[in-house]
This record gives sequence, structure tokens and C-alpha cells, in this order.
Amino acid sequence: MAESASINKNDNASQALGLNNLINNMTALPVARQVSLIVGLSASVALIIAILLWSQSTNYSLLFGNMEPRELNEVVQILDSQRVKYKLDSSGSSVLVPANQVHSLRLQLAADGFPKPAESGYQLLDRDQGFGISQFRETTQYHRALEGELAKSVASLNQVESARVMLGLPKRSVFVREQQAASASVVLRLRSGSSLDEQNIAAIVHLVAASVPNLDSANVTVVDQFGNLLSNAMRTTDLQLSMRQLDYTRNVEESLSHRVVNLMAPILGGANRVRAQVSAELDFTQIEQTRENFDPDPNAIRSEQEIREINRGADGPQGIPGALTNQPPPAGLAPEQMLDPANDPSVRSLSERRTRNFEIDRTISHIKNPVGSLKRLSVAVVLDDRLVNVDGQLQRQALTEDELASFRQIISDSLGLDPARGDTLSIINTAFVAPEESFFDSGSFWEEPWFWDAIKHLVAAIAILVIVFGVVRPMLRDLTQKRWSHGDYPEDVLDEDLVMATSDISQALDQMNKDIVGEGEASADAPKTSDAYEKVRSLAASDPKLVAMVLKDWMQEKK
Repeated sequence: MAESASINKNDNASQALGLNNLINNMTALPVARQVSLIVGLSASVALIIAILLWSQSTNYSLLFGNMEPRELNEVVQILDSQRVKYKLDSSGSSVLVPANQVHSLRLQLAADGFPKPAESGYQLLDRDQGFGISQFRETTQYHRALEGELAKSVASLNQVESARVMLGLPKRSVFVREQQAASASVVLRLRSGSSLDEQNIAAIVHLVAASVPNLDSANVTVVDQFGNLLSNAMRTTDLQLSMRQLDYTRNVEESLSHRVVNLMAPILGGANRVRAQVSAELDFTQIEQTRENFDPDPNAIRSEQEIREINRGADGPQGIPGALTNQPPPAGLAPEQMLDPANDPSVRSLSERRTRNFEIDRTISHIKNPVGSLKRLSVAVVLDDRLVNVDGQLQRQALTEDELASFRQIISDSLGLDPARGDTLSIINTAFVAPEESFFDSGSFWEEPWFWDAIKHLVAAIAILVIVFGVVRPMLRDLTQKRWSHGDYPEDVLDEDLVMATSDISQALDQMNKDIVGEGEASADAPKTSDAYEKVRSLAASDPKLVAMVLKDWMQEKK
């Protein structure tokens, strides 16, 4: 107990002595030095605090955006009750929370029904309409519901953040001539960094047009939040038609190139050992023609009509008038051999008419040539050398002419090349140069959030160390460094003998200084000087620490 009490007493005494030395050294400095020292220490402390705050700053991410004020107030109250840090953006409609708590907070708030979806679409029809609702309000309610459903359908696209649809549905008329066409307008709010291509715009236009009766796609207008007319891109112009034709040609060429690579890759050992390029010449001329052909060679009789007229001469009435005259003539007897009317003397005139209708072949053809028909193909294929295992080592071996000929045949058959059409095929074999290996992939580690957080803390630590050891420590060392004066030494050297010895050292050194800087005259105190030399030597040999303290004190006083 006594030893611990003495240790505590010594520690307190040493702390008090150090504080006194600090105060004494501070007051001993010039005023300008004191001011600069205080300003430097204050700036260093402020800089350290700023660096610590910067390194500990929190990254905020969006929790919910575009919220109504009432709903935003409820969310803020929940965050306050959970003591979660948050920020509001400049518009006051979005809430930002720490990035590491975004997903958990969204799940918690989703359980409470946030964000609350606005009543739109057919939800408007679920309300109690009450009694006595007019037809106008009923029709307007239905139009609002239809617009809301279309807006939600359009907003479900990945590139679209929100959408608004307005329908212009005219009142139906009983007269067909007075029917007016329906129209629609779509206002899109795209996500940051997103854009819609022509296919996406066409999909939105056809979605709206197909959802509304009697709505043509040409009457649908699409506009983004910047006021750009997007639906105008669907209007076919010469330039857009050329671009479509170019895209179609490129797709055909890529499809044929992939067909060659997929065919040769298993043979050569990988797709990286085959390179194929196809140049396709397509005919986009649209020709439509109608033909009617007749076959001049009659083969079948469709109908035949023959008319023969014979006029024979006859005598007038003969015989006695009476009953016998009115008797019918007897039955005629057919002659055994009919006479030719031309040779019959009783025939006065003979006429024959014959009409024959033949079936004629008639062909009516309506020909419409397909757009984008293939006119010519030019194919170029480059094959890598074959890898052969020789004594456990892979060596390159060039392909033979027979192999190239067989490859040329199978590639020609797979693409359907026609020499009569002017198609060409070129195949060469050469050694491929291996590409240089990339040490960094696309997903580099420095793109991760944790890397930049670690860099932030590392920079803060280095800056603090530089300030502490480069600025603060030298200042404090100058202040805490004790300036020894005569009679002001540590307790372990404060006895009468050492104090007297220190006085002797001072006197001896003063005498030595006088002898050194004298004008060459012999001093009368030469014996005293030699005695002083001996005292200094003996004191330095016995207690070099004390001598060093005295010399150090004198050097500081000279400063």
C-alpha cells in the first residue's frame, strides 16, 4: 500500500511538473510565437474533427419518391419513432435514408401500407355512387377509370417512371357520316438515364389504340417529360425506311454469320477459332402485277349447235272435191335407201348452219414480289490452325486442301449459295494471334461501395496521422521541453554537492571562456583555471547527465 501511494504521489507530482513546465514554456515564448502556436493547434484540432466527420458521414439513398405531403408526413413520423436518420430532397416529396437501411425500411413500411397507391383505374368504380347519378358523371367516371388503367399499364415498363393518359372519346351519333374519330394523348416521365426506342414507342401506341374502341394508332400522341414528341418517330419517312432496311440487312448478315460459326466451332474446337463475315445484297423493290393469259390451242368443245333447213317442192290440190278428198293420206313408207338432199330433185333449197364453242384456258395471276428478297451473297471465312497433341504439347498444324474443300462444301450447303445468282465464298486458313490477357474484368472491385468507404477511412486516418505527427507533435514538443535554469533541476540531482558542482562548472566554463576570448594576455588566475578544468572533468566523469543538462540549458538560453 505504501509503495502504491508513493507511486501515485510521484505520478501526480510528475504531471504537475509537466503542466508547470508547459505553462512556463508557453509564457516564455514571444507573443507572436504564442499566437501562431495557438492558431496552429486550433486549426489542427478543427481539421481533425472535420476529417473525422467526413469519414463518418452516411451515404443516403432514396426510400420513397414523389409522395403526397400527407403520406410523407406519416412516413417521417414512423422514421422518427424508430430513430432513423433521414433527409428530404429539395422538392420535399422524397425521403432519403442511410443506404444500408433502405431495403429493411421498405419492407417495414410496406407492412404498414406505404406507399399508399392512389385510387385510379377501375378502383374509382368501386366507390358508392349514391342515388341519382347523371349519365354524364357515369360516363366521365368510366373514362377516368379507363385512363387510369392505361396509365398503370404504360407505367409498368422498366424505362417509364410514371405515365398519364388522356382520352378524347367523342359522343356517339346515330348518323354514320357524323361519326368522329377517337384520340388519345400519353405523357411519359422516363427514369433517369433511360430512353425509349422505336419498338417501345410503337408498343405503347398500339397498347393504347387496342384498349379503346374505334381508336386508330395514328391518333395516339406520345410525349415525354421534356416535351419531345416521341410518336412522330413512327411516321414512316424515306430516311427511316432506309434505316429499317439497313437494320434488316444487318440482321440477315449476322444470322448467316452465326450459322457458319455454329457449324464450324465443334470441328475446330471453339467459336474463337472461326471468323465469318457475310455481305448480303437484298432487293427492297416492291413490285405488284396482275396478268391474264389465254391458251390459243383449243382442246375441248364447250358447246356445238347445227341447223339444217330443207325446202321441198309440192303440187297443189288435186282430185274430185268431196269426202274422199278430205281423207288423210296413207302412211308413208320409208325407202330402203335415203336420198341425199343435195341429189333429191324434190328439194328446192338446202341450208346448214353449225356453231361450235371451244373451252379456252384463261389464267389470271396477281403477283406481289416479297420485299427484301435475297439477290446475292458474299461470304468470307477465316479458320484457325488445328491444334495437335505432339508428345504432350499442343502444336499448330495447318489445314489441308482436302479439309478446306470439304469445309467449303458444307458451308456453301448450309447457306444455300447459288453460283448462278452470283454468290461467292472465300475460305482461308491462317494462325490466329492469341489476345492479350486482361487483368481486370468488367466488374472491378473498386466499383463496389465498400471500396470507396474503405478509401475514405484510410485517407482520413492518413490525414490525421500527418497532422498529429507533422504539426501537433512538434508544437507540443517545443512546449513540453523543459528549459533548465540554475537551481532548477530534477529532484534526483538537487543536493548541495551537485548544486555546488554545477556552480563550479559554471564558474569554470566562464573562466575558460574568458581565456579563450582574451587578447593574448596571460591571466593571473591560471591556477584557478586549471583547477576548474579538473573539476569539470571529474564532474563529467562522475555524472555526465548533469553536465548535459547544464549545457543544454545554456544552448537554449543562447537561442
